[in-house]
Amino acid sequence: MTPSINSRKPWSRTLALAGVLGVGMVAAGCAVDPGYGGGAGGGGPTVGTGMTIVTVEASYRERIMLPPGHVLTVKIEDVSLADAPARVMAETSEPLNGRAPPYSVTLGFPTSQIDPRHTYAARASISDENGRLVFTTTERHVVLTQGARPSAQITMQGVR
Repeated sequence: MTPSINSRKPWSRTLALAGVLGVGMVAAGCAVDPGYGGGAGGGGPTVGTGMTIVTVEASYRERIMLPPGHVLTVKIEDVSLADAPARVMAETSEPLNGRAPPYSVTLGFPTSQIDPRHTYAARASISDENGRLVFTTTERHVVLTQGARPSAQITMQGVR
């Protein structure tokens, strides 16, 4: 015997509505800021109004575990001007506490700071407990503008 629609449990409609609303909210939270105008693949996902989010995954090839005390620093920089230092748009540092790579980091900053004519790059480095550089970025990892994605996968090189 097939139950009628009216004989369903009263909470089933509530769960269905919650599922539909949840999917809609997730889709809205991952929308590209319409004010950015970065083009296909050029705009980053935003959280709230006017925030651009960049995700970076950093690792190194050496098969070693770093002892506690090492710190990962990740930056998003405006590297547009060849004869001037890069302007830091966002930066974060976190202790590694013996964790193995890859390390995932999310950085956010106001979308209004992005100029679609400029070039932005992600950098990563690891320093030891004394602040001495151990691993660093050696290649440019362009993000955000000129068709670049709002994410980067960085393989750092050892410093000798």
